[in-house]
Amino acid sequence: MNEKIQRWDNLYGAVQDYPAPNSDLIRYRALLPKQGLALDVACGLGADALYLAQQGFDVLAWDASSVAIKRLQKEAKAQDISISTSCFEITPSVFKRGRFDLVYVHRYLDRDIFPAIIESLKPGGVLFYQTFTQSTAAECSPTIGPTNKAYRLATNELLSLCSTLTIKVFLEGFSADPKTNQIQARAQALIVAAKPGAS
Repeated sequence: MNEKIQRWDNLYGAVQDYPAPNSDLIRYRALLPKQGLALDVACGLGADALYLAQQGFDVLAWDASSVAIKRLQKEAKAQDISISTSCFEITPSVFKRGRFDLVYVHRYLDRDIFPAIIESLKPGGVLFYQTFTQSTAAECSPTIGPTNKAYRLATNELLSLCSTLTIKVFLEGFSADPKTNQIQARAQALIVAAKPGAS
């Protein structure tokens, strides 16, 4: 088995409490389509996929970790939520052109699949992408996430990768604290952007 996948299997197997959905996904829900076909890329344990399904989306959840996918399937069954899950390594070839109303990516970066992600959006479809940055500012020094800078975004890189999309929200280097709503420094970037054209 791929060593990287084995590490993720071990990590997801060790998680005790099922995670809550991403607070930023909830915060920016109004900027997403009301419903449609949504894809959660590298979904992990799938708390966000479950949230999207509860919001009325038909959800596909992809991840390379069989442990994560099995735990998601078990949780979806326990909550009586319908989600389509797939376990495989995510490559550009698995994306089909013009398929999704929403593509959601959280804490995952593979630059090679980025063009395919954008191509997979329907006209008017929305990309929600949020992951770690290489920020060296002392106030938002990375405390979580990958140590290898190759898996962190450079300054304004996410904006550049989404240059063909219409930007709804772009944040880098800060976010709102989910408990207090106060702005805080954070080594991450977030974008919500739409593919031009009628939905």
